[in-house]
Amino acid sequence: MSNQLFQARLITLPALLIAMAMALPAPAAAQQQVAIGDFTSTQSCETYVLTSGAVAAQGSHTRVYGVGSHTSMGYAAVWRQQLVRDCVDNFPDLRASISSALAASGRVQVVPRGTRGAIVLNGQVSDVGTSSSAVSTRDMDQSSDEAGLTVSFSLQEPGGGTRFGDIIEKRFGFGNTVETEGFSSTSNQSTESVYANLQRELALAVSRSVNFEIDPLRVIATSGRRARVNYGAPLVTLGSTIIVDGGVERGQIRCNVVSAGNGFADIEAEGGQSLADILPGSLATFAEPEDPASNMRRIDRVPLP
Repeated sequence: MSNQLFQARLITLPALLIAMAMALPAPAAAQQQVAIGDFTSTQSCETYVLTSGAVAAQGSHTRVYGVGSHTSMGYAAVWRQQLVRDCVDNFPDLRASISSALAASGRVQVVPRGTRGAIVLNGQVSDVGTSSSAVSTRDMDQSSDEAGLTVSFSLQEPGGGTRFGDIIEKRFGFGNTVETEGFSSTSNQSTESVYANLQRELALAVSRSVNFEIDPLRVIATSGRRARVNYGAPLVTLGSTIIVDGGVERGQIRCNVVSAGNGFADIEAEGGQSLADILPGSLATFAEPEDPASNMRRIDRVPLP
C-alpha cells in the first residue's frame, strides 16, 4: 500500500465516523416523572347525594352543594351515587382516569407515589351539582340538564414546593327535551355513563394542563392558513379550539383543529387569516370547551366581488 493511499484512508476514516455520528438519532429527552397523589373532597362525600330517590324522581327543585338543580327522572341521583362511591375511596376511578390520560400523552411517565425525583399531582373535588336551562319561544319549548364538578390541583416538587396549580371546571349534558305543538322529543344519556363521561373529560383536561406546563403547546410549522402544533390525540382532538398570538397588530388568532395524529395536530385559522408569519416555536393556547374563546361566534371572511 502506497504512503499516499494510507494517508488518504486515515483522513477518510474520521470523516466517516463523524458522518455516522451525525446520522444517529439524538437521544430522547428524559420524561418528567409524575406520581398521582391524593384526591379529596372539600366536603363530606354524603353531601353529594340528593335528599331521597323519591324526590329526585319527582323532578323537584333542590339545592345540593350550593348549586340549584332540577333533576330529570332521577338521573342526578344515580350519577351522584357513583360519585359518592368514588369519593369514599379517595377517588380511585378519577385518579385512574387521570393516570391513563397523562400516560397517553407520551410526554410524562406516570410512576408510583414515593418514586425519587417525581413530582406529585394532588387534587380536590368541589362544586358538584346539576343545572337546568330552558328556552321558550312561541312555537317551541326546549330544556337541557347538565352535570358538573370542579377539580383544583397542584404539582408538588420533590423538595416540597408547589410548581404549578390550576382549577378546572367540567360540565356534561345528560338530558335534552324539545316540545312543540303535537310533538315531543326527549334524549338522555344512560345513568351509568354520566359520571364516566364527566370523569373522562375532566381527566383529559387535567392532563392537558399538566402536560402543557411541563412541555408547552407550540407551533412547529406553518403553511398559509394552517399550522402544526406539537401535541395530538387524545389531548388535542378534531374540532378543538387553539389560540395563537398574531402580535400587537393582529392580536389573538383563533384556530380550529382540522386533523389530529399521534404527537401532532394541524390547525387552521378562522376568517381566512394567514399563519405564515407565525414563527415555529411560538406558544399556543388550548381553549377548553367551557372557555368563552371556544364559544364565540365564528365569522368566515368572504372575498368581495
